[in-house]
Amino acid sequence: MDLQDYEYYEARAEDVKLEDITSSQQNADILERLRDNDPKFTYITYIYIAETVDDGGDFVIREGDNLGWLGYFIGRSKQVKTLYIDYFPDNLNIDAFYGGLGHNRSIESLCISTDIGEDFKSLGPLLRNNSSLRVLTFSNFDIGLLGARNIALLLGQQSSLKCLNFEETNLGDETFVEMATALSKQPQIEELHLSTSNIGRNGCVALGNALEGMRNPNLATLDLGHNNIDDEGLHALVGGLINCHNLTSLYLHRNELSTCCLEHLDLEQTNMDNDGVAVLAAGLARLPTLKKLDLSNNRIGDQGLQALVGGLGCCNLLEELYLSRNMLLGSGLGMRSLGTFVQRTNMQSLFLSDTVNDEGLQCLVDGMANCDRLKKLALSYNNNLMTAVGLRSLSSLFRSERCTLCNLLLGYLDDDGAIALANGLIGNKSLKTVEFSRSGITERGWTAFSKLLCDTSSVNNTYLSNHTLETLGGYGVHTPSDIMKYLKLNRVSQKNAALRKILDSHPDIDVEPLFQWKLKCLPLVVRWLESARSHLYLYHVHVRESNEVFQCRKLSAVYKFIHGLPSLAVAGYRGQNMTDILSKKRKFDHL
Repeated sequence: MDLQDYEYYEARAEDVKLEDITSSQQNADILERLRDNDPKFTYITYIYIAETVDDGGDFVIREGDNLGWLGYFIGRSKQVKTLYIDYFPDNLNIDAFYGGLGHNRSIESLCISTDIGEDFKSLGPLLRNNSSLRVLTFSNFDIGLLGARNIALLLGQQSSLKCLNFEETNLGDETFVEMATALSKQPQIEELHLSTSNIGRNGCVALGNALEGMRNPNLATLDLGHNNIDDEGLHALVGGLINCHNLTSLYLHRNELSTCCLEHLDLEQTNMDNDGVAVLAAGLARLPTLKKLDLSNNRIGDQGLQALVGGLGCCNLLEELYLSRNMLLGSGLGMRSLGTFVQRTNMQSLFLSDTVNDEGLQCLVDGMANCDRLKKLALSYNNNLMTAVGLRSLSSLFRSERCTLCNLLLGYLDDDGAIALANGLIGNKSLKTVEFSRSGITERGWTAFSKLLCDTSSVNNTYLSNHTLETLGGYGVHTPSDIMKYLKLNRVSQKNAALRKILDSHPDIDVEPLFQWKLKCLPLVVRWLESARSHLYLYHVHVRESNEVFQCRKLSAVYKFIHGLPSLAVAGYRGQNMTDILSKKRKFDHL
């Protein structure tokens, strides 16, 4: 219907006899209500174009129905909200129908349940000009290759659609590929339903490419149930899903994923909330080979975390879990269940940056205090959430004999936090790196770390200091020189770090504590000093003093033993005499 055609119907609309252009009184009544915009007939908010009568709102097409008039009256109606096209025969007035329909501004939902072939393209003006149209549905018919190409042309133009449905249309992968590219022109769509459309692996590849190519897609719900999607198809789709930052619901039921070998699932910044993660958790049982799951930058809270941990029960191979920048904070039950999960699985890296506070961290550690696989724990950027109280709770993890934690990532660290951390690391033999990018540590906090790395109060305490930690601080943090020296000693040779620290911190070794073992320790001390020099050179550790000075240190230790022997002997002699005297006295008293 061109402008002249529309003017033709416009000029005759008031005088036309509706009985002359319809095949039944019911159809005539529908046109009359459309023409008059009769507010009394509220059920006219939908029109069902059908082949047989179903109810009073159906316009049943028979011989004698002029579809041009039907299109004209629908086009000018302000009441019709939903239009169903279930049947369309060959009709001389079909073009006029689509021309009139293109003038409508009230229809919000259009559902097509029949293959209209080339006429799919004729719906273009309705999509393009009707800003009220939100839902477009194709259902219960097989869309062939030609139909797919015409629908692709239809979807290739700008529209206001929010929901696009293909329900039991048996698209097939080749057919869907034809229209997938057109979807990239509809970034405003929030719901895409492709259930039972048989898009398969190739369709997933095409859909993934289309979603990945969209600029700022608004997709929130994607239904891919019953589509013969296999593992490779899902892999191909993931790249597109990552670009969908508003995605909250993904349906993959009844696909070919029972033997899924998916190892990496990245759903970062998909606006997923507790309901969304519950849906995801239900499908995780189908991903037993999953090794990495990224759910960072979402809206997951305590309830969602509990559901997630429950869904991860079958993912025993999971090694990396990213939950940074969510809404967990003090999630007690969720964090405790997460800790238990980490403890009993193969988890090696856990990322909780900018998402957990003191209470949440305490609950997490309670659940995984005896964890023996975790290598990396990221708690960065929890600056305003985590204090020394939370860091102090890590002590039970650090001091566990089963602790395997190597890397700890923190954000801001002040004196109290430094002291809590240093005290907690006493006796730990696994942690190599503690990173923090911002520091409020003063001399008080650094002193705690210095004592941790090298306690100079005695030779024994120096020996028992931490010789494992290799990195402390990070970019922009000024670490004192003595701590840097101790870290370097640990890094160069953990085996000989204690040896070097003792030699550096105790130039004149105090042997008096060794007198309790009497002369048994003398050969041990001499042998230790003789081997110290060779070990240090063997591991390329710099020794400041010359051979002569070093030899003097050995002689000094021997001298102290010899010098202490007379008093040791006298004390022993006196002790023995007193024992004999007391023994004889007891015997005399007994008589």
